[in-house]
Amino acid sequence: MQEVMHSKSSVQERKPVGENVVKELKDLRDELSRTAHEIRMKSKGASAEVRDTGRDLEREVQRFSAQVDSAAKDTAEDLRRVGKDLRVRFQQLASQLVGPAS
Repeated sequence: MQEVMHSKSSVQERKPVGENVVKELKDLRDELSRTAHEIRMKSKGASAEVRDTGRDLEREVQRFSAQVDSAAKDTAEDLRRVGKDLRVRFQQLASQLVGPAS
């Protein structure tokens, strides 16, 4: 029983996987946004073709940002659901190990 309690406390100390995934996706989105901004700033005064390419890039960054937000939300929801299922199964297994109270 003490080992089961130890396992449970060490699991709670870790950062949730969903939080890590969401952070990584948002970091990637932010990096792309910064890069697009840098390109916009560097393309000021450039040819119309370069400015058009910059606008295309900006639209792609916005589209990607929306996809990242959606993927982060879906991932977090999926991981919460799996975590809940695992927690229930863990509790069932722990109760089988301990046995019924006398």
